[in-house]
Amino acid sequence: MTTAPMANNSTQVQNNKEVNKVYQTSNLSIFKNIDGNRVPNLQHIKRLTNSIRVNGMKCNPILVNESMEVIDGQHRLMAAKEAESFVYYIIVKGYTLTEVHTLNLNQKNWGKKDFVDGYAGMGVKSYIKLNKFAEKNKDFSLSVCIAFCNNTTDSTHNRKGENKECIEDGTWIGRDFDLAQEWADKIKLIKPLFEHYDSNAFIGTMITLFKNPDFKFKEFLNKLKIQPLLLKNHRTREEFKNQIHKIYNYRRSENDKVNLRGL
Repeated sequence: MTTAPMANNSTQVQNNKEVNKVYQTSNLSIFKNIDGNRVPNLQHIKRLTNSIRVNGMKCNPILVNESMEVIDGQHRLMAAKEAESFVYYIIVKGYTLTEVHTLNLNQKNWGKKDFVDGYAGMGVKSYIKLNKFAEKNKDFSLSVCIAFCNNTTDSTHNRKGENKECIEDGTWIGRDFDLAQEWADKIKLIKPLFEHYDSNAFIGTMITLFKNPDFKFKEFLNKLKIQPLLLKNHRTREEFKNQIHKIYNYRRSENDKVNLRGL
């Protein structure tokens, strides 16, 4: 390992105390991937590779722990391998996947899917089950899949500080995955009748209705088949409730009507 030349203040804090050395190496085989890191973005690697070939490797060190696992900079490392370049790196002892998530969350580079993939890659069962659910139900966004698996009306129910569950910090558990699949399968039956069947507002409304013991999905589906044009797209759940209430109570007598508006 060779210490790379750096500006005098590049590895110093305000009190002029050196905190980490920056190294340079062409032996890129010494670095390791860390389990649970996000799937690399191939387009980003390609852009970085082209930049290195044209402009050379800039002094933007990757971060590794004492086991040489890459904490930050996996795309730069892969691009360096493609461009047959060297890299700068800093060894920070004690860093783990927690710091990977923290660094990327602060940089706003990680989306919810990256965290789900990361924890699933670490073997966290609830995240593995969520990934399988999302793969099976590609009709729906990840946020909708989380809502299904939470058995709630949205994907933000299990926030840190509420139920002490959070997708981003690895504490998410989910609830009844079989029930989630049952709900997803039912909503897929609406697809031929309503093009906005996968919208957040509609699915949130349907999840609320599924929890109502007086709501019979089969009856609603049959009524919808009779008059599919009555179901329009709306921005709010309240509007969907009002419309579904009308469809559901089609041809019911006043005494037999079910109130779905007050849910």
